[in-house]
Amino acid sequence: MKEMVKTVLAGAKTGTLSVLDFETGAPFGALVNVATDEAGLPLFLFSTLARHTKSLLANPQASLLVAELPNEGDPLTGFRATVVGVMSQITMDGSRYIAQHPYAELYAGFGDFAFWQMTPKMVYVVAGFGRIQSFTWEEIAA
Repeated sequence: MKEMVKTVLAGAKTGTLSVLDFETGAPFGALVNVATDEAGLPLFLFSTLARHTKSLLANPQASLLVAELPNEGDPLTGFRATVVGVMSQITMDGSRYIAQHPYAELYAGFGDFAFWQMTPKMVYVVAGFGRIQSFTWEEIAA
């Protein structure tokens, strides 16, 4: 299961980022583009105008859900992982992110966009019916 987490995360183009809303404190989910760095850490490109960015500036805790859905049948039988961690704005050249999302090159240079990285703490995995397990990030990265 641990290797599958790395594979699905590295192959994910999108995911659902969940944060605590900066105004209401309620859970807030956003569809986001995701890439990974050389160590497998999730990378993002966010605008300061986005609600999830404003929420991360108030509270950097977040989770990212990525999934590998089956081609047919019940989507809940597919592999999915929720990565829980802390988000931080980072300085990077963006080439790795742009390689996975070439259309982002257009707005990556805009002043209101910045790269972010998640420092994962734990991963919750559902690998089909009855196959559920939690791992620390250290266990996944090893």
